[in-house]
Amino acid sequence: MAHILLVVGSTRPVRVGDQLAEQIAPLLSEGAGLPVRVVDLAELDLPLLNEPVMAGASIDYAHEHTKAWSELVKDAEAVVFLTPQYNSGYPAGLKNAIDYLYVEWQAKPALIVSYGAFGGGMGGAQLRAVTEFVKMRMAADNVEITIPRDAYVDWRLADPAAVVAPYREQLTAAGPALGKDLVPAS
Repeated sequence: MAHILLVVGSTRPVRVGDQLAEQIAPLLSEGAGLPVRVVDLAELDLPLLNEPVMAGASIDYAHEHTKAWSELVKDAEAVVFLTPQYNSGYPAGLKNAIDYLYVEWQAKPALIVSYGAFGGGMGGAQLRAVTEFVKMRMAADNVEITIPRDAYVDWRLADPAAVVAPYREQLTAAGPALGKDLVPAS
């Protein structure tokens, strides 16, 4: 069944990406008219890249975790990366997950949703450069969710719906492009 894969890019034990994903998934689904499957990299638990052959040189993977990850990405109509900004970049676990694959990303429609105290724009921009390099087709401009300091209680969001609400229109508007014929990346 056609669906959008929403990848939660933070693997920290205490994080808000999972809370944001719960709010974002229905908005993407509404906009795209497709169900959204959330994949949490913390649960996927990929080790540091350990395939013996460089991604792209072969899709005959040696490890079961790579095969499973490859199937998740191949089966998706599009991919949405939900990423925090860490020290002006995106998380190492997300970079690791991307680096496991190459062929699976090519021509796949994608959207980047970053978040942080100032929207996570620098991390989102770095991630966009990588997604464009692996020839993903960007469905829309990055969505940058600003999270005010007072939105947190014990490092979790007190009201994730209120944090996402101002971005509802951007997220639903990006939805149709995630499942439509896009111009391939050059």
